[in-house]
Amino acid sequence: MISSQNNKTAHDQRAFIGKRLRDLRKSRGLSQGDIGKTLGIPQTTLSEIELGKASLTAEQLILVLKAFNVPVSHFDQSPGEASGTIQKALVSHGASHLVDDHNLLPSESLVRVDAAIREALVAGESARELAALAPIIIGHVGQINFHRLYAQFKDYNLETRYGWLLDNVLEAIKAILENKPLRKQALALAKAANVLQDHQNRVFPNGVPTGSLHVDYLGTPVLSPKTKTEIDRNRSQVSQKWNILTTIPVEDFVKAIQEAHVPHAG
Repeated sequence: MISSQNNKTAHDQRAFIGKRLRDLRKSRGLSQGDIGKTLGIPQTTLSEIELGKASLTAEQLILVLKAFNVPVSHFDQSPGEASGTIQKALVSHGASHLVDDHNLLPSESLVRVDAAIREALVAGESARELAALAPIIIGHVGQINFHRLYAQFKDYNLETRYGWLLDNVLEAIKAILENKPLRKQALALAKAANVLQDHQNRVFPNGVPTGSLHVDYLGTPVLSPKTKTEIDRNRSQVSQKWNILTTIPVEDFVKAIQEAHVPHAG
């Protein structure tokens, strides 16, 4: 009985992963042959994986994550709890405008603010959580090891996603300062802007890195070709610069900073 249940669970997991992979492939306009070449397997094997009749190896899964720039949670059948854990961590680090789920236990792995930032940006699934990184970064600007964060995103082949975040936070700060906020907030924002601009100049001295021109997806579900075209046409200048396909504008980062009442976030 237990063996039968285990077999059913494994089959359900294979079917779920296969469907996720098929949806990702179709959303990017790729053929089974294209993905098969990336994974080093024949098209017939990929077809069996998409149908849930075969499994990806650990090495193949890593290649898929890199090829599509999605987190491993994209292939998790219960991503809601993972997302809730990230949100809880963001609240604890200063995103006070987000809702804290008291039914979830805090994650020890996200106690460090840079770890929480990393996980939220790698997951890249919630527009509200991504915008909430702005007040957290500003409130903890003196505590975050930005060079280590950059190195981690570079290892993940997600450095353009990191550059996109830095640019959005800088643009949001600029927009708020133009409205001449109270002195205490202005000083906190100016300090954060100086630190972030200096860091950005160091890690991206020539702007968007050469060879990082592939499109990345943030805060969006699997998209139809029509929806992709519409988002591409309407995305912000920052998102165009870093080739991020997302509906998240700079204004969302501005709003998050204001709602979290920076500089009181840290």
